[in-house]
Amino acid sequence: MSVPSSRRVPHLSLVGRRRRLTWSLLSGVVLSAGMAAGVRAQDGAEIALDTINIEGAARPVTATAAGTQPGGARGPVPGYVASRSVVATKTDTPILETAQSITVIGREQIEDQNALTINQALRYSPSVTTEQRGGAGGTRLEQFSIRGFTAPLFLDGMRLPTSRDAFPSVDPYRIERIDIIKGPASVLYGQSGPGGIVNLTSKMPQFVRHGEVFVQGGGFSEVRGGFDVGGPITSETTVPGTEQFAFRVTGLGWNGDGPAVTTRVERAFIQPSLTWRPSADTSLTVLGLYQRDPFSGFYGGFPAFGTVFPRNFGNGIVGRLPVDFYDGDRNFEQSDRTQAAVTYILDHRFDDAFRFHSSGRFLRTEGQYRSVYGAFSSTTPISTLSALTSGLLINRSRIATDVAIDAYTMDNYFEAKFDTGPFAHTALFGVDHQTLKTRTLATPFPAAPDLNALAPNYDMNIAVPGFTSNARITAQQTGVYLQDQIKFDRLVLTLGGRYDTARQTGPTRTLATGAVTFQDVPSDALTYRASLLYLFDSGVAPYVSYSEAFEPITNGRIYDPAFGSTGRIPDPISSRQYEAGVKYQPPGTDILLTAAAFDIKRSNTLTADPVNGPTFSLQTGEIGVQGVEFEARANLAEGLNLIGGVSFLDVRNTRDTATTFNQVTGQQVPIVGLRPTAIPDRTASLFVDYRFQSGPLLGLSLGGGVRYLGGSWGDPANTFRVPEAVLVDAVASYELKHLNPNFEGFNLQVNAQNLLDDRTVTGCFSYATCFYGLPRTVYATLRYRW
Repeated sequence: MSVPSSRRVPHLSLVGRRRRLTWSLLSGVVLSAGMAAGVRAQDGAEIALDTINIEGAARPVTATAAGTQPGGARGPVPGYVASRSVVATKTDTPILETAQSITVIGREQIEDQNALTINQALRYSPSVTTEQRGGAGGTRLEQFSIRGFTAPLFLDGMRLPTSRDAFPSVDPYRIERIDIIKGPASVLYGQSGPGGIVNLTSKMPQFVRHGEVFVQGGGFSEVRGGFDVGGPITSETTVPGTEQFAFRVTGLGWNGDGPAVTTRVERAFIQPSLTWRPSADTSLTVLGLYQRDPFSGFYGGFPAFGTVFPRNFGNGIVGRLPVDFYDGDRNFEQSDRTQAAVTYILDHRFDDAFRFHSSGRFLRTEGQYRSVYGAFSSTTPISTLSALTSGLLINRSRIATDVAIDAYTMDNYFEAKFDTGPFAHTALFGVDHQTLKTRTLATPFPAAPDLNALAPNYDMNIAVPGFTSNARITAQQTGVYLQDQIKFDRLVLTLGGRYDTARQTGPTRTLATGAVTFQDVPSDALTYRASLLYLFDSGVAPYVSYSEAFEPITNGRIYDPAFGSTGRIPDPISSRQYEAGVKYQPPGTDILLTAAAFDIKRSNTLTADPVNGPTFSLQTGEIGVQGVEFEARANLAEGLNLIGGVSFLDVRNTRDTATTFNQVTGQQVPIVGLRPTAIPDRTASLFVDYRFQSGPLLGLSLGGGVRYLGGSWGDPANTFRVPEAVLVDAVASYELKHLNPNFEGFNLQVNAQNLLDDRTVTGCFSYATCFYGLPRTVYATLRYRW
């Protein structure tokens, strides 16, 4: 039996010997030393210089505005190496003096790698696992983990809501840089997981006129186009350098097929912004956003038998499902999201020692989600689930939700610089708040017709199930935090503490009966951080740090006779990390090398209470992570950029009374000592880009990267492993002005991701749910800048 191979018609790849990719990295990095010529007085003669007065100069860099300047803590990143960041301290601090692991990804890296999603932009970051729900799932949601734990996403220092079906997706074209802090970060950011956070910085207005437009094609018959224009607002009487207003407008459109057959991707957004600087000490920026995502690709997964393992389809056909296979129904599938937001960012400097920062955002997002997806029991032995391991038919279920989110977020803090004797202080006092209101219409997961894997019918006219519940939940959190960065000569001590109160309230109505259940779950938490770093003259900076995080528990009760039949509310989930590391930046270079070892514990997770029945829980769960990571970022020579990283993780359940079902043996087994799914135990990556500076290849840029994804466990009982993978990326670009001076400002770029078209399973959550990485994709981009 032969099935024609076409992207729009599913086909079956017959089993053959799996091609192993063997690779070697031949890296020879040549460091060019520059010679500087100096002028000095001869024979002791003095040289007298006249006083020079400069009028109408560009706006001076002030304490308020410095962070948004190129190379600043919030501004554009020069090349691939950022020297400063606010993500770990909320102050403008050199990364070399920050006693915690930080990765900063700038605009240039995002463009060179042609990252179309936040997941793709994070691919070359050590200890960050992206696309756990496959390459196709990364198009729909920004889901990733840091050091083995799911990490929240922040935009301009404020947390984004995480409701899956109305998640406010962020296009990389909207942002200037990505700052990743690894490890618990609750002291400055409130509730968050133990792995860390990812903070995205929006493109902000600049007081320099600029503009670009681009058009892109390729991938899965996709077309993308965008523009980014801005600069100072002037009149005929404006004196250069005295402008008070600047604007920026960024927009994008995206349309094409999705990574799976019959699916689509469509996006459009516009992001206008305006900055007002009435003086060198005050800056107010207002950003708007409207974004539509009527189609967002694909979110489904497939059985392990058919992806990780060959599947017996019958009639002598044994093989794996194609990487563009689709298990849904084109008339049922829907992922329609709309988001609108208004953000303000205010900075005011009272004097050289005292400044104030305030930011706030209102975000409204709505999502309609409909999906037919493969579904199998995870509590039945594999031997009795023939449809899971073999056969033509894939069992399926349905889901439908309508979700609306209103999110109000604010962050306000004062920064003070002062001395006490030989100690220089940078102190921070802040208050932040977030209110998240969600309305969710949902339904259980009724069955859907089975799908024939070899001859799929994507037009079954499957009925959308009626909604059965309506939940209106309000979650609030308020935090007060303090931090002091103390410098004594070359020693930097950072101390911080925070107190949070959180509450989740609201009714859930059963639509059929009108019955209402009301929840009111308060919680509070104290979190701390401390670190010590010493900066040597050589640019070596060893450090040690301790940090904590908390996550409120929004359901479940702990049996306690003092509280009667309702039981007591569980304590928040708590996390702590010990980290020791060293950073090295050779003086006078754009090279930053970092190494860190860390130990993380996440405690107080809930498990079922075996004595007091299903109504109550125990807080006995604990997950431990031990690991090391290395990262190198370098602008080595004129036109030569490099990034590389390696990470090793040992993640396991260290304490728990819970069990999980082993589908191979058909028995319940303790989870203590077992490892979570979809977390690779090691990763490595290297990306190099070189732009020729002279000769016949002047204007040509060539680059490429290699990503190694280690193996991971595929089911909670750890009975099978997802194999490792090696992926190769490549990029070439050319400045067209070197062909013809009339093409000044034009650039043509071609990117290939997964160049060797390796079939990759990025992870599995069970025998029923595994995910494919993207096949080879090639995009061509024509960009014009002025």
